[in-house]
Amino acid sequence: MSKTPAGVFVAYEKADTLTFKHEFYKSFDGPGYTKVGLAFYARKGNDYQLSFKNDNAFFCASCNNMSYYNVNASRDTVSISISWGPNAFGQSEGYYFVYRPATKRWQLAERDNSGSDNEGTNNSEYMSYSKNVKVYLDDYNAESLSYDSTVISNQRISLSYKAGDYSTLLRSLKEIPKNSLFLLPRVFTEHTAKYFMENSLDEEQPDNANPIHGKNVQVVNDIGYFLEQIGQLDVAQVFLDKVIVYFPEREVAYLNRGDVFFKRGQGYVKKAANDYRSYIRLMNKRGLQAKIPQRILEFLKTH
Repeated sequence: MSKTPAGVFVAYEKADTLTFKHEFYKSFDGPGYTKVGLAFYARKGNDYQLSFKNDNAFFCASCNNMSYYNVNASRDTVSISISWGPNAFGQSEGYYFVYRPATKRWQLAERDNSGSDNEGTNNSEYMSYSKNVKVYLDDYNAESLSYDSTVISNQRISLSYKAGDYSTLLRSLKEIPKNSLFLLPRVFTEHTAKYFMENSLDEEQPDNANPIHGKNVQVVNDIGYFLEQIGQLDVAQVFLDKVIVYFPEREVAYLNRGDVFFKRGQGYVKKAANDYRSYIRLMNKRGLQAKIPQRILEFLKTH
């Protein structure tokens, strides 16, 4: 089996022309248009020889408010990271190219992007591509790839929400096609969930200004339950933990979080049992013993 060629990747900047008197610059008021490219130097013994260069591998350095770009090579994968746009509403894009020994080229395998608009809506998207896609590291164009309708993904997921808007988040989660839900960790993680709950919709309010109250507790609990049901256990717990902090008498939250711990397996059995016991105590307190699932009672007989 062929291995990924040894070598080094270099990001570089260059002007489109060597003279500022060129016709190209007449439409610009600033210092000019500087491209950011990527080159690969293959190792040949004790020497390195240029294998390819791509002047369009990143957004240009002097436009689109580009704030960050980076390239990282790990085993057979090269990842490109680009951040651009205004500071308050920045965008981040990532491209992942996998080396194909048959063609001796790095081929696009995955792409993700995230950011927010001027209304505070966060948008995240992830796409993966089959081996049929004809996009390669040595000649792709970062600025046009996102808008190229001929580059079709075989798997895709997107999610939009405003921080602290629980109802919109739940609706967006439920709109994801069932056959794409397994991709959810690509666009909504435990870290994302904590950010969602700790950042305010109102700029005049302080952090942690998205409290759970009587009017939204059902929605927040439903988010936790939805995530638990599809196996996103870490993220589900973020929401259920908060529900229990604000509503320690809400019995169904203990049932849902107990199920999270139960699904995590052996190391979480004690936590699952504790939550199930809290659930039963609260159900008994409300005279709802008849509605306790038999599976919970059976579980506690041995734990």
